[in-house]
Amino acid sequence: MMSGAVEIIGYLEELNLISVCVRIFLSILCGGIIGFERGRAHQPAGMRTHMLVCMGSAIVMLTGQYMFYHFQSGDPARLGAQVISGIGFLGAGSIITSGDSKIRGLTTAAGLWTAACIGLSIGIGFYEAGIVATLAVSLIMTQLKKLEYRRMVDDLWLSIYVELDAAVMMGELAEKLAEFGLEIGEVQPGKKRKGFQKAVINIKNKEHKSRGVILRYIQGVEGIQFVKYTS
Repeated sequence: MMSGAVEIIGYLEELNLISVCVRIFLSILCGGIIGFERGRAHQPAGMRTHMLVCMGSAIVMLTGQYMFYHFQSGDPARLGAQVISGIGFLGAGSIITSGDSKIRGLTTAAGLWTAACIGLSIGIGFYEAGIVATLAVSLIMTQLKKLEYRRMVDDLWLSIYVELDAAVMMGELAEKLAEFGLEIGEVQPGKKRKGFQKAVINIKNKEHKSRGVILRYIQGVEGIQFVKYTS
């Protein structure tokens, strides 16, 4: 049984139609796992973006490996090196400086870069590293995020995602938050749907209230349908 598994792994490490399909599918899956959490946090680079980045990186490595075997020359890692440096344009695009408040998107940018690296490892046939790295990134972005929030001192600036009734004006919400010692900074409006509107709001926590207290207060504001932290 063990020898059979070794033969399968060896076969998948070779360049053939089956291994190409497995690598592309696995890269899409791993990228989707990482991007799913970013999508839930309402970040601009979500599941589909991470899927494409990871799959594209895998294809680059497959192409490099194909060129090496087909033409018997070249360096399969050379194309991959260009991905590592070139992914910076996506990472930079996901980082947002929100007025005087804070820089957002660093975790998303790091996730995109890591998704590209995972894609490269899967593309060259290093399945073990790709799978383990995906599990590690998923753990970091979900479980350690909660631990970080519990252990760190509350930030001066916080970012929240809200869904509120269409009749509620942002000025009214700002007044309610001001009464509680909070100040609205940048507002990033989302798509409006029938009956409610979405927005990502940066708020200044001038009195350093705990996140839980702030969240409970906002949930109690009339017209708020849903609220959660994005960072």
